Amino acid sequence: MDATADPAIVEEISQIFHRHRLPLETVQAQEFAVYLALLERWNSAINITSIRDRRNAIERHFAEPAMAMSLLGGAGPNILCAGSGGGFPGLPFKILDSARECVLVEANNKKASFMREVVETLELNDVSVLEGRFEEMLACGELEAGSVHILTSRAWTGWNGLLGLGASLMVPGGRAVVFVGEETLRALRRYLSAGALDVLATPDPEWAPAVHAGWTIRRILTLPHLDKGYAVSLEIPPD
Repeated sequence: MDATADPAIVEEISQIFHRHRLPLETVQAQEFAVYLALLERWNSAINITSIRDRRNAIERHFAEPAMAMSLLGGAGPNILCAGSGGGFPGLPFKILDSARECVLVEANNKKASFMREVVETLELNDVSVLEGRFEEMLACGELEAGSVHILTSRAWTGWNGLLGLGASLMVPGGRAVVFVGEETLRALRRYLSAGALDVLATPDPEWAPAVHAGWTIRRILTLPHLDKGYAVSLEIPPD
């Protein structure tokens, strides 16, 4: 790693992970500390994230993806993080499991540049930052169909659209991990519960692509730091 971690930040990150009973190796705490220091420096000049308080940033950007790691169990190694912004949750997933391969897609030039600096500074292997709109990359074939094991996003607007668009990228039995509030969770449950195709002759047109792709809810995880916030694991049919 081409940087020195601030011991005070390392300790604060370690304490928060310990409080949530989340496993964290020393080197991972150091990588998160360097990541956070870069985020704070960039945030002082441009808006990478609206969360400026350090403790809240650790909770939201690092601890919550760590909680969601349990939703990745059994899935293949390839992660695609759409609308990645500051790299969340794709880069935390990578830091916590270095064997994974991660593609980060972001349309904003400055945010993409920030992620490249994080990847370079932490010397992360098998991470690609693609600059452009997810929808446009998909339409022109820049993203390989049938190659993604895990589709994820933290800040996507319109999860129905992401799931509908992203379905073609997934391997059979591939998984999505999304972070949602109460209202979106209700919509996911309504349209993507097992057997939804049988009970919904005319689904909401906006949800139709996701429904017809066959996504079903696999597991729901309540996030304690958020008021009615959830990480949801969904699965595409195995064949």
